[in-house]
Amino acid sequence: MTSESYVLTYINEFDEECKAQFKTNEYHSLMELLFDKYIEDWGDCKGRAWCGTCHIQILEGHLSKTMDADERHTLSKVEGISENSRLACQIPVNAELHNMVFKIMERS
Repeated sequence: MTSESYVLTYINEFDEECKAQFKTNEYHSLMELLFDKYIEDWGDCKGRAWCGTCHIQILEGHLSKTMDADERHTLSKVEGISENSRLACQIPVNAELHNMVFKIMERS
């Protein structure tokens, strides 16, 4: 049985549009996917929703998983948040991410 591949788009810290290919459950979180394949040096707390270094904004698409209290608390301490802000470490890698567009926010 082959697993279907999906693609998402992210805007990196240099405002370049990049594509990331993935399979459902290939990674635990969006942070792990991007860290492993495309970005270095982010996710200081290793996915615990404590540091805010994996702050992203959703530019296109919608997530069904709502923000939990830990993620909300961490984002409240991060500069430049918006109603579309999320922590990549709290976003599961699944088919829902297909064709979504994210912007990686700069650390303050």
